[in-house]
Amino acid sequence: NVLDISATVAILISLASIVLGWVFYDLICKSPFGDDNTRLMVFLYLILVALAWGFTQVFTGRAAFLHLGAITATIMSANVFLIIIPNQKIVVEDLKAGRTPDPKYGKIAKQRSTHNNYLTLPVLFLMLANHYPLAFATQYNWIIASLVFLMGVTIRHYFNSIHARTGNPTWTWLVTAQLFVAIVWLSTVPRQPPAEDDNAGLPASQQPYLTAAGFAEVRDAGLGRCSMCHAQEPAWDGMLYAPRGVVLEQDHQIAAQARQIYLWSGRSHAMPPGNVSYMEESERRLIVDWFESVSAAEDS
Repeated sequence: NVLDISATVAILISLASIVLGWVFYDLICKSPFGDDNTRLMVFLYLILVALAWGFTQVFTGRAAFLHLGAITATIMSANVFLIIIPNQKIVVEDLKAGRTPDPKYGKIAKQRSTHNNYLTLPVLFLMLANHYPLAFATQYNWIIASLVFLMGVTIRHYFNSIHARTGNPTWTWLVTAQLFVAIVWLSTVPRQPPAEDDNAGLPASQQPYLTAAGFAEVRDAGLGRCSMCHAQEPAWDGMLYAPRGVVLEQDHQIAAQARQIYLWSGRSHAMPPGNVSYMEESERRLIVDWFESVSAAEDS
């Protein structure tokens, strides 16, 4: 089953990225490279930017944000339960036994606590942002995520400085405001509309979907249930352009996305999200029959 295979691969990628994210982070922190905390944090930030971009190439914007949030949240949790608390217990046992604690345990715990401190706000944003298409349904979603991590640093730096009474870095207000304005602009900047090709311009592999039995019904279902978002000018409140640039208004556009429509709306209920447009089971069955009729003809 194509859907089962796709779902399994997606799950494996998700689990592997989360586990490997923590393993890689932990190894880097324990390596000599991690002795310089500023250098380490700059490097880790670049890794997060690379992950943000990479996830958007594999997953939808919503899923990319969730994966990025899951990795950072896992790192934060593992820092507490595998590093900070065990190190604290070692220090406490040494003190109770009258021994002088090794200062390395406090140094390591402080480094991991600092990382957790700066990751807190970005993780909250990433976990909540999947409700807001302006954040994830833009071609610049990975840049938005990257800027949010910087905002987390500037905001926490201000409060850390105030609480530690080491200064009043009001410059962080201006930087944070500038980052926020950049995010607002990136979330609303219009996407360049794709070139309009007619049906004759479709690849030969996609042409059969236009002539297959049930195409007219599938097209009507898509126009009724999907086109409020997947349109050149979406009608859905707060959405300025089609998620991931997928437009389903014309016949050739539907044929070009046949497999994705089949997987996301026919074989699963992933689309429409939460079945917000009330797609009927009979309409999902139409999609399945339409797509599989072409697949069967190609296999015969």
